[in-house]
Amino acid sequence: MRISFFSLFRDSSKYINNCLSTLDQINSKHGDFEFNFFFYENDSIDNTKEVLSKWFDGKSGKLLCENIQAPKYESNLNKNRMLHMSNIRNKMLSLDEYKDSDYSVIFDSDVNFNNNIIRDFLKYKDLNFSMLTPNIRQDVPCKMGSGQATSYYDSSILFDLSGTPCMTWSNNPFYEDADRDNFKKQKPIQVKSAFGSFAFIKTEYLKYCNWQSKGESEHLSFCRQLTMIAPIYLIPSIQPSVHIATKNWDHEDQVIARQKHLLKNKWNRFLWKTQIS
Repeated sequence: MRISFFSLFRDSSKYINNCLSTLDQINSKHGDFEFNFFFYENDSIDNTKEVLSKWFDGKSGKLLCENIQAPKYESNLNKNRMLHMSNIRNKMLSLDEYKDSDYSVIFDSDVNFNNNIIRDFLKYKDLNFSMLTPNIRQDVPCKMGSGQATSYYDSSILFDLSGTPCMTWSNNPFYEDADRDNFKKQKPIQVKSAFGSFAFIKTEYLKYCNWQSKGESEHLSFCRQLTMIAPIYLIPSIQPSVHIATKNWDHEDQVIARQKHLLKNKWNRFLWKTQIS
């Protein structure tokens, strides 16, 4: 089985060694797999480029390092950042010219994941899917009353199958009873859009997709393209994590109040979706 890994790097010295070490563990632990790595680095002013170049020695795949003098954006939904991310993600994807692997992993390089995550995804290989995404956790306590010490991270692009945006800062980010129940039981949940910072994709479908944006998250167009081919699922049992420096936000009271209102019943969600559309 051939698996391709794709990722972006820039000034990654805080976490690059952990990332590459885990990839080395995956490589050595799964001798029955063939791994290829396609990494794009730009504009680093730390030692990221040097670390990647040394690590890539003897690896199969391609590393592209560029100085494109791009602004360094905060991790938010800034319009210019979304356009920039679309551009560099497409550069990253183009590094695999032939896309002839069985599966592809697209992951954020600051994410913590275990060395068995590939086999965890492959437990669901019999699903009819284009992409599987994980239950990515952030070290921000759930603010929706569950008492959990962590919450779902990548909520800005998580939309359920009906197109309802999901909750942020919540252990269980879904509104619909069936989805919430499947999340609790750790069963796959079909969604309209998700990424989860560590996506597992059938490569035969990846070759027909790219990232586009008019100011919204670049992952939304990517998901739209994939769902035209086969469903996307969130897998609650697979739980990589990411560290978040911020734990409180000025607008969180309003967001939490709205989410509690929407969680009460479908009618509230219907009226809200009607208003925002």
